[in-house]
Amino acid sequence: MVGTKLRRILTGASETTETFQGAPPRAEYPIQVLHNDANAIVDIVAVHGLGANPDYAWVWQPKNNPPGCPGYPKEHFNWLKELLPKRLSDAKIPCRVMTFNYDSGWFMDAPQYRLSNLSDRLLDSLTDKRKEKSYNQLPLVFIGHSFGGNLIEQAIVSASQRGSRNAEIADSTVGVVFLGTPHRGCAAARWGVLTASLLPPSWDSNTSVLKSLEKSSESLTDRLKLFTSWLFIHSIPVVCCFEAHRTNFTSRTKVPFHDLVVDERSACIDGHHSICLPRDHFKMNKFYGPDDMSFKLVYSEIEKFARNAEKILERRRSPKPIPMDPSAVCNEKLRQCIVQMDVRPPSAILREIQAQKGKRVKDTCHWILERSEFSAWAAAKDSQLFRIIGSPGIGKTCMSIFLVEALTTKIEKSNSAMFAYFFFDDKIENRKTPAAMLRSLIWQLLFQKEELFQHVELFFDRQNDSLASEKPFEDFWMLWGILINMLQDKRTGEIFILIDALDECEQSTRENLLTQLRDLFEEELPQGVKFLATYRPGVDDIEREFGDIGTQLILEELNEVNVDLSRYIDAKTDDLARRKKYTDGLKNEVKSALGNQAGGTFLWVSLMLSELKYIPNHHVSNKLKDLPKGLDQTYTMILNRINGTEDAQFLLFTLLAAKRPLKRKEIVAAYVLHKHGTLMEAQSPHDYREICSSCSPIVYIAKKDNVEGTVFYASDEENYEDDAAVSFCHQSVKEFLLQSYCRSNIPWAHTTLDNANLHMFEMCWRFLIAVESTDGRWTLRRKNDTLAREFSVHLEPYYRKYPFFRYASNTWEDHAAASYPALMQDFKIDLAESPALRDAWFFRTAMEGQIEVLKYLLYQHGADPTPVLEGSCAAIHVAAWCGHKEVVQFLLGTRRIDVNSKDENGMTALSWAVLGDHQEVVQLLLNTAQVDVNSTDDLGGTPLSYAATHGHKEIARLLLGVNQINVDSEDFMGMTPLRWAAKEGHKEIVRVLLETGQADVNTKSEENGWCYTALEWAIENNDEGVARLVLDLGQVENGHRLDALSFAASRGNKKMVLLLLDTEHFEINSLSENGGAPLRYAAEGEDEEIVQLLLDAGRFDPNWKDKDGRTVLHAAARYGRIGNVRLLLKSGRVDINSKDEDGCTPLDLATKNRDKEVILLLHAA
Repeated sequence: MVGTKLRRILTGASETTETFQGAPPRAEYPIQVLHNDANAIVDIVAVHGLGANPDYAWVWQPKNNPPGCPGYPKEHFNWLKELLPKRLSDAKIPCRVMTFNYDSGWFMDAPQYRLSNLSDRLLDSLTDKRKEKSYNQLPLVFIGHSFGGNLIEQAIVSASQRGSRNAEIADSTVGVVFLGTPHRGCAAARWGVLTASLLPPSWDSNTSVLKSLEKSSESLTDRLKLFTSWLFIHSIPVVCCFEAHRTNFTSRTKVPFHDLVVDERSACIDGHHSICLPRDHFKMNKFYGPDDMSFKLVYSEIEKFARNAEKILERRRSPKPIPMDPSAVCNEKLRQCIVQMDVRPPSAILREIQAQKGKRVKDTCHWILERSEFSAWAAAKDSQLFRIIGSPGIGKTCMSIFLVEALTTKIEKSNSAMFAYFFFDDKIENRKTPAAMLRSLIWQLLFQKEELFQHVELFFDRQNDSLASEKPFEDFWMLWGILINMLQDKRTGEIFILIDALDECEQSTRENLLTQLRDLFEEELPQGVKFLATYRPGVDDIEREFGDIGTQLILEELNEVNVDLSRYIDAKTDDLARRKKYTDGLKNEVKSALGNQAGGTFLWVSLMLSELKYIPNHHVSNKLKDLPKGLDQTYTMILNRINGTEDAQFLLFTLLAAKRPLKRKEIVAAYVLHKHGTLMEAQSPHDYREICSSCSPIVYIAKKDNVEGTVFYASDEENYEDDAAVSFCHQSVKEFLLQSYCRSNIPWAHTTLDNANLHMFEMCWRFLIAVESTDGRWTLRRKNDTLAREFSVHLEPYYRKYPFFRYASNTWEDHAAASYPALMQDFKIDLAESPALRDAWFFRTAMEGQIEVLKYLLYQHGADPTPVLEGSCAAIHVAAWCGHKEVVQFLLGTRRIDVNSKDENGMTALSWAVLGDHQEVVQLLLNTAQVDVNSTDDLGGTPLSYAATHGHKEIARLLLGVNQINVDSEDFMGMTPLRWAAKEGHKEIVRVLLETGQADVNTKSEENGWCYTALEWAIENNDEGVARLVLDLGQVENGHRLDALSFAASRGNKKMVLLLLDTEHFEINSLSENGGAPLRYAAEGEDEEIVQLLLDAGRFDPNWKDKDGRTVLHAAARYGRIGNVRLLLKSGRVDINSKDEDGCTPLDLATKNRDKEVILLLHAA
């Protein structure tokens, strides 16, 4: 008796063990089935806490009923048995409910056990129970109170280990409800240990479990990490319930004492759903009935888990790969769009990166899933930004690869979540811009949820717009708008987005991306967008925008990175030792040296291992004593030992400037021309193979078909092929080469980016000239006043014949533009060899706004500024469009260019400047006396119509200030500037046009079967501001007001109907051009409020007839609008016997349509 009493005092257990009439039945051990439905579709298992009596663990006792309150049970009430199954059955979720019962005493006659022993017992007994009648296929929901929740965690972690005989328990779990579980321990456990330690030695107690529940317990921390990692991978929902009330220990200990047994911090798992229950710790798992507020809160979560259980389990057992194959898309239009987006599958890029980085060492990177910061980010319901920051070579990209794999596994097992990723690389043209990133993300999301195409379809349809000279899907703002619309779409659900190497995003264009991303996470999106980015520390613009947003991990500060590095060194050194036959002593010496000097950098270790691969075993020890410190010293050491510096410089500068990874045969072909001035055909590259090994090992060559992910460094001649891509081993090599050479002892290896591009520009130019002179195959030539490019299909045979020819043809202009200002000091090309290429370069220079280069080409090399680039425009047009005022002024000053000259679409420089919204250039051109302000293009567009269409208000004012301006010019669609402005919703443009008094508001243009005025365009767009402006400032004729009212009624636009009715009186029943009146159009529609509004206005004759002799009642009866018929009959003003031109009454029309309701209503009238 003393032992029992003391147990209750020390554990705070509220259950009684005395047997009396009405007490609950004795619990069965270890698994007790409380409810079993033959049609069960889910198993629910509850596990009680430490010190609990299994007989009472889930039972509400009548003694706890508040006095004088009806609705509480008069007998012991087990909610798991008597309430939960019934509620789930009512929700059409038949279930089986079980409890796991164990001797949970920890004092006096306590059994000696560990948590792992109990969890094994739970797993074994539950597995055996579920094997009966094949219950092991059922989804599984756990409910754990207090320590019982820790027991569930341990069981799932154990079952999820590879090879576990109880694996189906973890595989079948679809949700867990924690009730006051001390995930991070609790002070009460330590209090229990201290109390037990004061008792006589002869009084047995089990403190091992209590110690494991202390707040300082490492076992709890480790278990929670493993558990949250499992939750992440399998997308398992959990809910953590915490106690709102302090537990009163006074009645149990006879000492006044109130406290929270498990506080909120310990009871909750970061990022996962949590609920506050209005109970103390010992009553939060006992509910008195369906009206119990705590039960309602817990039940809703259980029902949610159970209702979705079968779908969740089906997807987990049969994962669906994330699609990336356009041929599998059913929607033909979507497939065309996906193809035209021209996105390389991210999975292919990932394989290339994996090949470059090599196979990940076992057991590395997994720790990220166990970090509380990561699990909170991944599980959060709102939008979150997670940042991984680390220095070059520390393993950020390897971590990104691991996370892509983990997230892919997670999404493939999820019913609704989506995932997209992008790896920036500033060495590759189509992987370094914000537009490339957005395009790829959109492309991936379209595959995963085809319904999102509606956000892209409009832009896809407009891509052939003659006014849009940009490539489709290249415009950042268009792409950003599409992505945001996708993210805000309610059908999207949870989205994970991973961006690697954000610092390698092109610095000149990433400002908008960073500011928009910041704004994105400062707003509340409808669903969670989980955005993860990796980048280097100290990048000013990224730190400025992201520094105070979301959560960050700085890799240098984490011990886990050092553990990963040690594993990497061990694994790679073991591999090297096997191949080189090191002794154990030498192997350990290498490991020690690398570990002591690595400085947390995987790349440094990789380079040192590559060095040691070619060092004789008897020299290794000496080599280890003289290892370079850091990457810069390492690169210097490698380059210092090179003999043929001229060849090495060629390779380094070529790779520095390359717009994409070059193939070995391309580099060799360029080198042969550089070295000997002759073309090398694709069949004979072998004699010059050594050029690609001149800078080993900072240059690598990865085979395209390399499935094992092995990286072949440039010295491994026998392993690579002609098509293998050649690149630097890491981004830091490029940064090293671009450092100032002033303090370097290898100045030949350092350069500037413009100088490297000049090297490539000259190389490309010479190659193009050589092909033209050898085979007569030109890439670009002059035809009268046009520069014509050769079609790629015609050049294909020569691309195959001369490996570098394709690259030179496609990128020479880019290198020319990027070679400024270096080309002004050291330019060796004779431009007279190809006037067409020279003039094309002049055009590109005008687009770039490089005024000094323009003057150099014009005055030193005789460039012609007048030709039009085929399919495009001339130099002055592109300069105006790009806003280069100084260039436009210079070109006009040459007196060789007509300011009104037109491009192939009939557009002048003024039209292009207006389209680009460049006020200064527009003003410059207007100041030119000869400029034609009313010039029209091939579609009838004028500079003013462009300004009106695109909302360029200040430019519109400039144009309207010219006396000769034609305000009302019509294009081929019959659209005027006013109608364009109204259609596009540019209110201020509408105002300035109307203020001139020259814009005719009554002219119309036809579209979609309706003749639109400016007012009707405003109605179509539901734009009240523009509509009011037109009504207030324009002189809208009565007939057009009537048409507008009819149009608003036909569109069901109540707001616009009210606006028009509120204007001055006009003749409302005069015949409109379309043969109808407002009331008739309203009667044809579904909006009864508009019909009532027009009837109440008292100005509409409901018996007015259209050209076919039909009245408003005819229209309502014909279209089956029962509500409108009722309103018209109720007005008492309609003639139900009126006949149309065919002699039909409204009843006749309803009879023809077999509309019973309308027939009965008209018969009764």
